[in-house]
Amino acid sequence: MKSAFVLLVLLLGLGPSGASGADTVATVLSQIITRSEIAAAEGEQAADIKLYELVWRRVSRHYIDEKGLAATAAEIAEAMEYHREFAARDSVQRSRKLVELEQRLTADGLKPDERAHLEEFRRVLARLAQHDAEQDRLPPPDPARQGQLLTPWIEQWKMNKALYEQYGGIVALTRFGPDPQGARAALLADYEHRGLVRFSDTAQRERVFAWLGRRPSMVTRPEEVDFTPYWKRPIPPSYFPD
Repeated sequence: MKSAFVLLVLLLGLGPSGASGADTVATVLSQIITRSEIAAAEGEQAADIKLYELVWRRVSRHYIDEKGLAATAAEIAEAMEYHREFAARDSVQRSRKLVELEQRLTADGLKPDERAHLEEFRRVLARLAQHDAEQDRLPPPDPARQGQLLTPWIEQWKMNKALYEQYGGIVALTRFGPDPQGARAALLADYEHRGLVRFSDTAQRERVFAWLGRRPSMVTRPEEVDFTPYWKRPIPPSYFPD
């Protein structure tokens, strides 16, 4: 009886996920994040960033579900159609450009560096054309799999737009589109205020928010903020220089 009582005390002391209080770095929506989950990160800042990523993964999923921002079948179909049309136009553009390059390379008077540039461009387009031909011989891609790949992108764009509309704040300009950096920090602080997020280490909490609040290298001006996703924009006429 005594051993059973001791075992019960030990289990209660471990908490809901079996982690000791000393090993807990954050609790997000009743889910514990342990120090071992960020231990592989090299250096203090890397560990802080890893912790933020683990926290944000849970917070963003909860926000998407709470706000009804999950990708719909119609949105997935729209994005898939955009990618199909983009791929078709891209192939036509590359074929046209390859013919044009072949003609330009037959001309006299090309400078050596210009010829070298055109020849390298031709090799790239030829490899892409070969890749297209190989893909055409394969079975068509599985629509369900394509939908699974596009779903996180659709939900991210919807979430970013909703976050900015709710919280505002600074918007970073990234290769993947506008990033509502200020709004993400505000949401995380809001979840903390609601008791949905708790950091066990005050110093680490301050470092995470300081990193999240850093000024991005490229900032979108407020009048230029546009969260229209790429698949709702016109397909550019050409991606290749003349």
